[in-house]
Amino acid sequence: MMMLILVFFILLYTLADYDDKAFRARISDISVLDGDGEQISVIDYASREGRDPEPLRAVEDMLGLNPSPDVIQTLKPKVYADIDSMVKHTDLSESVTLEQVGDQINLSIDGKFLFASGKAQLKDAAKVIFNNLTQIFRENPDYSIAIRGHTDDRSIDTVAFPSNWELSAVRATTVLRYFIQQGLDPERMSATGYADFIPLVPNDTPENRATNRRVEFVLEKKES
Repeated sequence: MMMLILVFFILLYTLADYDDKAFRARISDISVLDGDGEQISVIDYASREGRDPEPLRAVEDMLGLNPSPDVIQTLKPKVYADIDSMVKHTDLSESVTLEQVGDQINLSIDGKFLFASGKAQLKDAAKVIFNNLTQIFRENPDYSIAIRGHTDDRSIDTVAFPSNWELSAVRATTVLRYFIQQGLDPERMSATGYADFIPLVPNDTPENRATNRRVEFVLEKKES
């Protein structure tokens, strides 16, 4: 068994820079002896039903192939960690969604937390969270910030907002202008309204409509 562990360790170490297809192609031609003296391929042995996974898992852990949740968290960009900490310390978990998709960080804030129904003036609570975000954005200047306004599917027809296009666009622009007033570089920022055309969930219940009313921040690291 120790010899088998050593074989796996050497293989994983020397082939760590190959992609998965190349890795499997190379080790498929390598055989080992199982406990009954039968010669089988490494892949067949690894996938054999009932095989004790602990030795291989130990090797993978040594190579860092199974990072712990704490290690994974430390791999998040600083700006993600800063926003996540802010959300947790200001009790905003139910109103804010934060995720990382590749090199892109997406922050979504419930519209009811930011604006009154059919309005584009920021609530006081919105200014509090935006003040915190201003500091985070200022400390992470290498990210562009795209602000996106979204509404539900209920129509609006007022002098200020003839449709959801105007409402979502003005809301996004209002948020952008607030950050500029706080001293952020306007060249980092953009604002776009999407009306009700990118819902997260079907607009078939009051709860779902509330989910779709939101402002999103899309942060992308600028090319140096």
